[in-house]
Amino acid sequence: MDAQPKHISLEGLSEAEQIQCMFPSAPDWETVPDEVLLELVRTYFQEPSCATSALGYLWRRNHPAARELALWLLSEENADQWLKESAREYLEESDDER
Repeated sequence: MDAQPKHISLEGLSEAEQIQCMFPSAPDWETVPDEVLLELVRTYFQEPSCATSALGYLWRRNHPAARELALWLLSEENADQWLKESAREYLEESDDER
């Protein structure tokens, strides 16, 4: 991750929470563990852009929960419109591959 500003203490935060706090600085998404990506999607309301990136990486990794999460996001009334659009695109893409 990029250098942290001195005024923000990330001590005691989960890796997902640290990523959300540091946004728009982004981690090396390729190295973020699946469990952290899952947490970022499930807590989309904290930082929707992080959730969008996390869902994309889960999708690229063919994670078994990616489809279920995309469907869940589409049903979430308060999910960000861009996050929902990404979920919709992933689902359409996977349907096209069948």
